[in-house]
Amino acid sequence: MMPPTEEILQEPAALLQRFLKTESLPILWLALGGLLLLSERPETARGIRALLPDVTETLRFTNEHIVLKVLSIIRNVMSHLGKREAGPIALKLAQKLLPLFDHVTSEVRECSIRLFKDVIEAVVWQEKGTMKKSVRRGLLPLLFRMSDETPSVAQASGEALVASARFLKWKKLKHLAKRQKKMEIKECLLQQDRRRADEYLWQSLPYLKDSQATVRYEAAEFVGLAVKHSSDHSVGKLNIICTALKPLKDDTDPGVRSVATGTFQRCQRQQAEPARSRLAALFCWPCGAIRR
Repeated sequence: MMPPTEEILQEPAALLQRFLKTESLPILWLALGGLLLLSERPETARGIRALLPDVTETLRFTNEHIVLKVLSIIRNVMSHLGKREAGPIALKLAQKLLPLFDHVTSEVRECSIRLFKDVIEAVVWQEKGTMKKSVRRGLLPLLFRMSDETPSVAQASGEALVASARFLKWKKLKHLAKRQKKMEIKECLLQQDRRRADEYLWQSLPYLKDSQATVRYEAAEFVGLAVKHSSDHSVGKLNIICTALKPLKDDTDPGVRSVATGTFQRCQRQQAEPARSRLAALFCWPCGAIRR
């Protein structure tokens, strides 16, 4: 594997575009290496912006070195463009960055989160309505990643959460994110829009299996709050939550065990409530029939 030569860098865009569609990682790595060099110079970065959709598609590969090159290329190109040119790129990119927040490699997590912040800030006002869905979708992952065991990832997540709150014009969330008040942020998310409480709940469940105990703890604590705030205590929903929490009752981390066990027991009590209500109604039915 050698660095791209000047001749390779002078190949037409069509050739580079063809290389981006390859399934061969060594060839793709070389093509991305050439584009990375081009993206570092303002005069050439603008010339390769048309290739960014194909560059972004290579994020389908989970290889850390490929992903990091892709993120660097996109960030470099966007930094050389004005807001009007960068905005449409940002809109298409936001959704693809969200899964990378949970990448196994801390470098990818940090780079994707920092780029997400850049993407939010690159959107012009007429495009903000389209971007809102992605920004809202990123709130909970960013909150959980504020507890990432890698300090640089935790810091990037806090900064991106502040930027997200500013984008959404959510003053209370921005204030809490700046002060890193994690419990208050959880309460804020659940209270701001109760229609999204269940959406946040389902989004949090996969984080109960995260490899980091700090993230599992935050997720288990959030699930407990979400159950407390929810008006829907249907048996099916509570069964799903209990199933997700059950393994954490034996977690290696004592803090995770404690918060998961407490939430599990609360769900079990709420599961028993409908059964008791139906039983009480059954016993009261003859009395009501006699009165009629």
